[in-house]
Amino acid sequence: MGSSQRKHAVRTFNPQLHTLHAMLVSRAASHVASAMRPEGRDEALAEGIAEVIAHCGHAGLGLFLAAVWHWLDERDYHEAADTVQHYIESGTMPTVKPTPQPVRRRDARIT
Repeated sequence: MGSSQRKHAVRTFNPQLHTLHAMLVSRAASHVASAMRPEGRDEALAEGIAEVIAHCGHAGLGLFLAAVWHWLDERDYHEAADTVQHYIESGTMPTVKPTPQPVRRRDARIT
């Protein structure tokens, strides 16, 4: 990592959230790696992104994606790493699809 990259990482990384950020990276990366289908990888990555935004805000998102990609690439999960790289290069993010909740039918009759 060059000095300019290191300076950028220091600016975008919240040192108070360092431990939490590392935990989110490792959990999201392992979920992406264990997904059998591309849709599952997208969903796992989207859930990780949602957690990072909830805990750290948008500032650390680029660093999070780079760390997830590095975790996957380092462990030879090349197909999963390619999925993450696609999102990094395209500047898009997968989104969590809401799961439909069964709605209890109401009885409108007056008794």
